[in-house]
Formats: sequence, structure tokens, C-alpha cells
Amino acid sequence: MNVILSCIKFAWRILNFIRDLVMNLVFLVFVLVLLSVATLMIGADKSEKTVLRGDQGALLLNLDGYLADNRDEKNDFKTLLKELDGQNIPQQYSTFDVVYAIDSAAQDDNIRGLVLDLNFFQGGDLPALEYVGEAIENFKESGKQVIAYADNYNQAQYFLASYADEIYMNPTGSVSIDGLAQETLYFKDMLDKLEVNPHVFRVGTYKSAVEPYLRNEMSDEAKANLQRWLNTMWNHYKQRVAENRDIQQSAVAPDAHTFLTELKALKGDTAAYVKQRKLVTGAIDRLNLDKKLTALFGEDKDHQPKMVDYERYLASLPDRMHGETDNQIAVVNVEGAIIDGDSDEENVGGDTVAKLLRQAYDDDKVKGVVLRVNSPGGSAFASEIIRQEVAHLQNAGKPVVVSMGGMAASGGYWISSTADYIVADKNTITGSIGIFAMLPTFENTIKKMGITADGVKTSDLRFSSLFSPLSPTLNDVIQLEIEHGYDQFLTKVSEGRHLTKAQVDNIAQGQVWLGSEALEHKLVDELGTLDTAIGKTIELVNEKRAEKDKLDEASFSVEWIVDEDSSLLKKMLRDFKGDAKTWAQGFVLESVGLPKAFTQLTKPLGTLTRFNDPKGQYLYCLTCGSVK
Repeated sequence: MNVILSCIKFAWRILNFIRDLVMNLVFLVFVLVLLSVATLMIGADKSEKTVLRGDQGALLLNLDGYLADNRDEKNDFKTLLKELDGQNIPQQYSTFDVVYAIDSAAQDDNIRGLVLDLNFFQGGDLPALEYVGEAIENFKESGKQVIAYADNYNQAQYFLASYADEIYMNPTGSVSIDGLAQETLYFKDMLDKLEVNPHVFRVGTYKSAVEPYLRNEMSDEAKANLQRWLNTMWNHYKQRVAENRDIQQSAVAPDAHTFLTELKALKGDTAAYVKQRKLVTGAIDRLNLDKKLTALFGEDKDHQPKMVDYERYLASLPDRMHGETDNQIAVVNVEGAIIDGDSDEENVGGDTVAKLLRQAYDDDKVKGVVLRVNSPGGSAFASEIIRQEVAHLQNAGKPVVVSMGGMAASGGYWISSTADYIVADKNTITGSIGIFAMLPTFENTIKKMGITADGVKTSDLRFSSLFSPLSPTLNDVIQLEIEHGYDQFLTKVSEGRHLTKAQVDNIAQGQVWLGSEALEHKLVDELGTLDTAIGKTIELVNEKRAEKDKLDEASFSVEWIVDEDSSLLKKMLRDFKGDAKTWAQGFVLESVGLPKAFTQLTKPLGTLTRFNDPKGQYLYCLTCGSVK
């Protein structure tokens, strides 16, 4: 009897647990759906143009997040969380929106200055920071003052601040300018202990994307290549800051010994050291900063400095995404790792970009296309699908100019290589011309657990499963395909850049170059920005016209062709999926007690799992996207 009662009690506890679990899941789904609806409502409110009247004082550039090319589709969700409980969630800001707002403010009589609040700014790639910096320089030419402040400055924050007329920090603050670094985790010993056979196929002496699975440290060739372009980028950083502040490069970032000696002389007072190096105009606390800003720009009804924040000012402007003339230059953005199929929250899909390029092909108003590339590459197949659509545009008489952002490496360079013209920033990370495949098998891993796999197949060319060894024949076939893929890469670059294959091979082999170096090697045509690429596209369009039919630049407008959800339901499902993923990741890390740095370990392990090339071939630069 007691046994029966115990079984009934146990079953009851199980039922209660299942009931609570189901109810909690239902409640969680309800909350996430509610949040998705709320974000749609916020988005609808934002779509209504804000009207600003009269003097606005200064434009407050309070970027609480980081710069990217694309707008953040989930920005409304983050805004909602911030409004609900004051969470400071980093947001993604489009570099082009920021520049658009600054340029508009320079011409706006109701804006009398620009204030950079950099306390929560997380930076961006160096080309993006410099592009915003150039907009700040143009703003200053209007005769309006630019003030930058933060309690403390990291390198990215200070780089942007260096463009200001005056830079202020807290009296107990500091400026950290300590160089660039790139570090990769290596897993060879772990794979050996698990007895995993990685089966790597590659071409290129410097193709370091697969080194973490074959080695315990960076190869000498990869290290030398990385050190070269990292040093060049760091010199560009120091040169720009020195020019902006009118100081010597040695004052921007002295060597470690000099820094330590001078800091010792000041008894560790970093604030005094910053003033000594003339990196800031002065040190000021928050109250006195407010008084200074009020004296410059006036006081609002709440007795605060008179300023209009960035988001509100941007909402008052016409949307920059749409052209208004019958002669349009389309801009198609490729940002993120390239995967086969449609884009997702983190990666750009080859099919999605191809569809956008096809829209430009079909639209008679579109006379030329700027392909904006900010990608370390990815799927070889997806990259070629994009490049084929570029070729169709060119064959239809619509010139294609590539504008490279922070990186356009490997697959990012593949899709750029045959364009009519390539514009890069001097700090663009590009090249990495090489290809690889990786097929791990676990036959020895499962054998340690007492498990084996066995069966039959009709050919050695048939791959049974991840739990069976790779046949020598199939191994040779895959290597031959990779070598063919590399030869195709050399051919595409040779044809697009008007170089011999031998010349391309000499600068290929997976080597990474900065834009300034790529220009010397003829991998790009010019150093410049998106504006340079748009201007060049207009020039190429006019070259195809008779003299009497040529149009001036004012006759053209820019149309950004972006992937948009066609229905409210799809948008809700997208937001729900993204919100659920964001919440789940944070919940797991917090519940288990894992530090945020845990993602640094899991990211490289998951690099290949998110790729889905149908042939398993990848054009990807592992080190390009992780410079700190």
C-alpha cells in the first residue's frame, strides 16, 4: 500500500512540475508576443515625422551603443526595455544615419552647436569612426562649435572626441590609448583529447581561418601578416589623432617604457598625465559641464542645457533611404558573414542580397548600383550567387561600384572583384584571397564511449556520416575541388582587376591587406568613402551616355534597397524570434552564472556551424572581425 501511495505522490509531483513548466512557457510566450506588439507600436510612432520648431540649441549626439552600416531592426525592442526599467542596452546605430544628422544640423539655422556625449559609446570600425569624424569636421566649417565629453575615454571614444573643438573629461577620469590587439582561441589539443579528426582542406599559406582547429598557436606566416597590417592601422590611428589635436604622435601613444616613467613622475595621476599630453581641453565635473553648455546653448524649460537628442532630431528629417528623382543610384548593403539562403539576425544571406540586386536590375529608374560591402566573407556558393547578379547588372549597362567599409575580405572581396570600380577606406581590411573546407569526423570519439558505426555503401565517393572515417578517395576529391575553387578565385580577380593570375597569386594565398596597401597592389582603385563611390557611379553612368544626354549630379538621387518584411505577421515573427533569442541567451548566462566572456569561447567554436555552403567551401577571414 505504501508503495502505491509513494508512486501516486511521485506521479502527482511530476504532473505539478509539467503543469508549472507549461504555464511558465505559455506566460513567457505571451510576454514576448506582447513585447513584439509593443515594439511595432513604437516603430509606428517613430514613422510619424517629428516636427521641431524654433531654436533647438545644440544637437546632442548621445550614441549609447555602436556604429554599423545597417539600421538595427530590433532597436524598438531595446528602446522599450530602456523605457520600462531604465536598462542601458547598447544599440546599433547606422553610420550613415549619424552622418546624415550631422550634415543636416550643419545647415540647420535652429542648431547652434554639436555636443558629443561619449559616456556609453562603444565604438565601431575605424573607417566608420573616421567617416563620422569627417562629418564633424564639415560641421565645424559652418562656424558652429563642437564639444565632446565623457567621464573616461577609451580609444574609440577618444578618436571621435579628437575631432571636437573642445574635449572635457571628469577630474578623476582618464584616457586609455594603449594600442590594437587581435587574439584567437586555438582548439587543437581539445580536439586531440576528444579524438576528433578535423579533415581540413585549404589553399593559401596565410589562410588562417582553419588554424585554430589544426594548431595550438598562430603560425609564423599568419602572425607576420597580422602584425604588419595591425601596425599600419595603429599608425593611421595615431596620425589622425595627432593631426586633430595638433600634437606629436608620441604624445598620443608613447611607448610602454616612456608611459610608465612619466606616470611614475606624476605618482600615478592619470588625469594629470592626460592634461600633460594635451589630450583634453580640461577636466570638469558634471554640474560645471552643464553650466558651460547652458552658457553656450541656452537653457530649456527644465533648466537643463538646451539640446535636442540625436534620435529626436533624426526623426524630424526626411528619410534618407528613398530617392526622389527618376535617375537613381541604388545602394545595396552586404554586412556580416555571408551564408547561403536568406539573411538572419547575424548574417547576410546570398539569396537576400541577390534579390535586392535583382530589384535594381528590374527598376528602370536605377541607372547604377553601389554595392556596400562590410563582410569577412563566408559561403563560397552564396558569394558567387551575389557576384553573378553584379555581372547581370553590368551586362545590362548599369555600372556597379563597390564601397568597402571596415572589411571586405575573402568572400567579401570575391563579390567585389569584378565590379567596375572599387573604393576602399585606407583602414579597410581586405584581400584574404583563399578558400577552405572542413569536415570533422567523430569515429574515434564515439569509439572511446564504446560506440561504433558500420554499414555499406556503393562507392568510396559516398560520405556515410560524421561517425565514419573519410575515405582517401573522397579526401582527394575534396582537396581537388578546393584547389579548383582557389584557381577560380584567382581567375575572377585577374579578370576584374586586369592583372595576371601570377600577379594575383603573389598577393593572394590568404594574405590580408589594409585598403592603403590594397591600392598599391591594385586590388582597389581609390581610397574614399561611400560618397566617393556614389560620385564615381554617377560618372560611370554619364560615360555611357551621349554628350547631350549627360546629367549633372543634382539630377541623381540615392535609393537604398533593403530587405523589408512584406507583412505585419512576418515582422512580428521576426521580432519575436529575435527577442526570444536575446532573452534566452541572457537568461542562460545569468542563471548558470557564466561570465559574458564565455561567448568569446563559444563564438569561434560556432563559426563553422552557422555556415551552410552546399558544397562545404568557404571564403572566410577569421581574424578580420575581431580587432580590439
